[in-house]
Parts: sequence; structure tokens; C-alpha cells
Amino acid sequence: MADFLGLLPDLPTTLSCPTGPHLDKLISRNYRVGMRWVKHAILVANILMFGLLLLLLDVQGASLIRPGDWEYKDLIAILLTVVSLIVTFIGFIVAVAAIWGFQTLRGIAEQVSVEASKSGSDSYFSSEGFTQRVDAAITQVMEARARDAVQDALGASIVASDAAPEHQMRDEEWRD
Repeated sequence: MADFLGLLPDLPTTLSCPTGPHLDKLISRNYRVGMRWVKHAILVANILMFGLLLLLLDVQGASLIRPGDWEYKDLIAILLTVVSLIVTFIGFIVAVAAIWGFQTLRGIAEQVSVEASKSGSDSYFSSEGFTQRVDAAITQVMEARARDAVQDALGASIVASDAAPEHQMRDEEWRD
């Protein structure tokens, strides 16, 4: 009875992942919301950096670069610092995108798996083969129960008749 009278092993093992307008709409809506935020953040950051650069050049101008004050080791240190900041920023963006993407993909995968299992089980349970197997299993169980009930009822009368005194004393011998 644990495997529903032997019916579960025939469940479909491969369910196709539904792709269609409902899934595309779900993905595109989540993508649009997330990408809109990212585009606005990048645009604001670029405008601020460009404004700060213009302000710095306007205030300081060419006086920032004085002959003899800058050496290659200073330039290399500044460039390496800038590169490490860029790599750190890119790593932060990748980490946020990974967490957000994982949560989005998990939600979409849950919805798709629920829809696929519902459609697969509905088609299997409504099939003619399933109803025939269920009917056959029910008939088999009912026949076994009826047979057991008849044997239980007749078993008591057979034992009682064998225990009667006229069957216990016999004058004839048993022959094989």
C-alpha cells in the first residue's frame, strides 16, 4: 500500500519545462525591474564622476601637473589603486547580481516545477491506463477481502464440526 498499489512507478519520469508567453513575461518583468535600477545607478554614478572631474580641472587646471613633483612610482601607485578600486566595485556588483539572480531563478524554478508537476500529474491521472489500473487494483483488493471474510466465517464452522464427538471416535482404521 506504500506505493499506492503499485501505481506510482509508472508516473512520467521526464517532464518538459514549459516555455511560453507566461514564462517569458515573468522573466522579462523581473529583468526589467532589476535592470532599470542598475541603469539608473550607473547613469547617476557616471554623471557625478564626470561633474567632479570637470570641477577638479576647473579649480586646479594644469597646476595639478608640476614638473618634477610626479615620478613613475607615484603614477604606478595611483594607477594600481584605481585598478584595485575598479576590481572591488566590479566584485561588489557581481556579488549583488549573483544573490539577486539566484533568488529570481529560484522563484522562477519553483513556479515552473509546480506547473510542470501539476500538468504531468493531471494528464497521468486522467489517462485511461491509470483508471484501468486503479479499477483492477480495487477489484483485486475487494476480492481478497471477500475471500478472507468467507474463509473466516467458514473456518469456525469447519473447526466446530471437526471437534464434534461423532467425528472423534471412529471404528475403522486409516488407510493410505
